[in-house]
Amino acid sequence: MINGMNEPGFLTYLEGEGIALEVPFNRYLPQHPAGVVRKWLAQHASPGSWVLEPIGASPAAILEMAEAGYKVLVAANNPVVAFELQILAQAPVKTEFQSVLRELSVQKKGDERLQGHIQNLYLTRCTTCGREVAADYFLWRKSEETPYAKYYRCTACGDEGEHLISETDIERLAPYKRSDPLHRARALEKIPELTRAARANLEELLKVYAPRSLYVLFTLINKIEGMSLSPARRELMDALLLSALEAGHSLWPAGDGNERPRVFNIPSEYVEHNLWLALEKCIDAWCIREKSISVTRWPDLPEGGGICLYQGRMRDLLQQKPAISLESVCCVLPRPNQVFWSLSTLWCSWVWGKETAANFKNVLERQRFDWYWHANALNSALAPAARMIKLGSPAFCLIPEPVPGFVAAAFEACCSGNLQLTGLAYKDEQHPIQTEWSAQPANREVKKVNLHKIIREAIHSSLMHIGEPCRYLQLYTAVMASLSVNEAFPVSIQQMTYDLVTNIHEEILKVFADRKFLRRMDATTQDLVSGFWWLVQPEGCQASLADRVEKEVVNLLQEESEISTADVQQEMNSRFTGYLTPPAELVEVCLQSYAELDKAARKWRIRESEKYDSRQQDMADIQLQLLSLAGRLSLAADGDNPIDWIDPKTDGSLVYRLFFTSSAGMSRWLAAETDDNVECVFLFPGSRSGLIRYKLDRDPWLRERVTQRWHFLKFRTLRELSSRKDISRDLWDLLIDSDPISQEDATQLSMFL
Repeated sequence: MINGMNEPGFLTYLEGEGIALEVPFNRYLPQHPAGVVRKWLAQHASPGSWVLEPIGASPAAILEMAEAGYKVLVAANNPVVAFELQILAQAPVKTEFQSVLRELSVQKKGDERLQGHIQNLYLTRCTTCGREVAADYFLWRKSEETPYAKYYRCTACGDEGEHLISETDIERLAPYKRSDPLHRARALEKIPELTRAARANLEELLKVYAPRSLYVLFTLINKIEGMSLSPARRELMDALLLSALEAGHSLWPAGDGNERPRVFNIPSEYVEHNLWLALEKCIDAWCIREKSISVTRWPDLPEGGGICLYQGRMRDLLQQKPAISLESVCCVLPRPNQVFWSLSTLWCSWVWGKETAANFKNVLERQRFDWYWHANALNSALAPAARMIKLGSPAFCLIPEPVPGFVAAAFEACCSGNLQLTGLAYKDEQHPIQTEWSAQPANREVKKVNLHKIIREAIHSSLMHIGEPCRYLQLYTAVMASLSVNEAFPVSIQQMTYDLVTNIHEEILKVFADRKFLRRMDATTQDLVSGFWWLVQPEGCQASLADRVEKEVVNLLQEESEISTADVQQEMNSRFTGYLTPPAELVEVCLQSYAELDKAARKWRIRESEKYDSRQQDMADIQLQLLSLAGRLSLAADGDNPIDWIDPKTDGSLVYRLFFTSSAGMSRWLAAETDDNVECVFLFPGSRSGLIRYKLDRDPWLRERVTQRWHFLKFRTLRELSSRKDISRDLWDLLIDSDPISQEDATQLSMFL
């Protein structure tokens, strides 16, 4: 409690386990570590109980819940994601896909088999031997009429790689350009009736399909529509077709082909795939699972564990009043994704008909998907979900790939959906924010709050607890959490007006603009997310997070004979909760500083020289050497740690203050006020060199403090200096900085020999 205000609860950050599934359409879906939702459910839901997933944006997370033995009720409004979930749950084998692809390959196109006809569209000549070979892909530049390069593998001579396009390659494109208007008209005919604005958006959208690709895709669609397939084989065929539709657009940038498209902007250089090869390659993505999971369609319920899929909106499911006891809500929140949602509308219409896409076509009406709109969209799923579970029941919402706007939309959606924040855990900008909520009664009283005070205190409290400068996103998340628990957001989405949201964010900007309160460090742009934020007056804050984590890692290594990196990280997460979750890199550097890794066992063991008794002896020896060396330099020594070296020849003035430690903990000493004329020396074991360098690199405040009159001296360097018979004050001043800190432990100094 801060000055009568509520603080959010802090959770232990749950680390992922194993490798996340690379499911079809993965680059459009929320990215999150495997194992996290399973761990949360194990802590909060009874084995085999019903779990509600109200958004259905992550097939991988839903499958993980079901594989853990829970019954999962899923509302998936996107037919493509619902279909993908159903196919992946069936765990089809490669031979089943290969069988339907063979059946497709022998269909006739004129006098040719379909496979041969499509492969011939991508024929080119090997520049080495002249043989005809099917190109894997062609490279295009945006707005140019022809490709500029091709990639092929010639089995005749072994030539492989990218080559410049030929005149023959360009001539092969002519027929598809002439027939392109016909195929685009066919593509438009299969879309549901649209408004004039949506129709114009659709015509722009279709430009992401080049003429040859569009010809191939509609050749495939037409042939598949004429085939007599069983329902099960038709599903497999549809899966292949969806993958071809995904491979066939022009949103694949050259180079890093897995870059995630967020807007309809054709890259300056893009890839045109060989779509028959794409059909063959996509089979692996659909067959990533080995064990099937029961999937039923609402209202049919699975008898044991499994997935019950409701294809539609949560508000419609709520109206049907499901007569099942839902214990919890668990979901991965998606970012707004105009590209995937718009493409899904096309694909649904082309593969399954206009009726399937009818409830999804409004995506084409909208050109802007801002964060305020997204808060409303998330709320439309979360608010009904809160009403379907019992009061007080827990809800877990992962916020992957967090940015300030997404964090705001998530918190606004939950709070206005009768969910109360009970805890959160934040790691860094690359990992999902983990939030926990509980269902609350509807129509709660709206309170007036002091926005400025809540925002300011949230930032101040976070920085005081963390003890080091923070990135904007971390502090912004702390603000959103504090606003949530102090009921600054309205209790219904209707009251969450654009003006109210704007007012909240303007108040946040005012606090960050207060230069008497906050200072900005290492910023490279005017954008708030650039650089770090720190208190103008940090007096009284805790030791830095990095120093505290180091101390706890050492304590753990002293307690355990051997331990894995994953176990150390999870233990640190349990000791440092909420916003304090230690970065993996910090934990790793601490381990490297104190322990040796047994690569075979993948376990860390503390070095003998780092054990408590050994380091205590080191500290006693260093203290004696500093006292002895002071006398040899004609200086008086005072104090235990730090030790002050005083020059009796200058009226007892303090010339050196020496801090010595067996750790890399610097923050509490650097925070102390020192005379500007005093040289400060930080003494440490050489094995701590990399950890000190890492801390200085990550913390701009530490770097600022040691810019002037601070020296770093390794124990071994002190011993070398003490052993010199010619040591003098001038020589000490000259050599004190001669063995600098670095990520790698420095070698012995040749100049001392």
